Amino acid sequence: MYLIFYTDRMPKYSSGCANGPIIRIRPAYRDDRGLLEHEKVHVKQWWRTFGFHSLLYLCSKKYRLAAEVEAYRVQLRYNPENILKYAGWLSADEPEGYGCQNICTREMAIELLRM
Repeated sequence: MYLIFYTDRMPKYSSGCANGPIIRIRPAYRDDRGLLEHEKVHVKQWWRTFGFHSLLYLCSKKYRLAAEVEAYRVQLRYNPENILKYAGWLSADEPEGYGCQNICTREMAIELLRM
């Protein structure tokens, strides 16, 4: 279960984000099914961890990487041509990426996404 809002009120480099059971997607991406499914994975992660997803995501880069890989694998079903872009974000420093560059190279991210 989730609520979805189409708004530009979110971090600068995000097209969408999920906070708990609330999904926000930029209006320009309203028709991007892959992005919606990606954010729905984060909502499932939140429920699966009894609400601890946000804390785990913030405190553990390994958890953050695993959470994003899980979500991007779903998104790739809708946008398979974007694998290199997603791998770049997974292995890039913040704010453009997820800050996992110390534990994941671009090549590693590609392999994780293909599994």
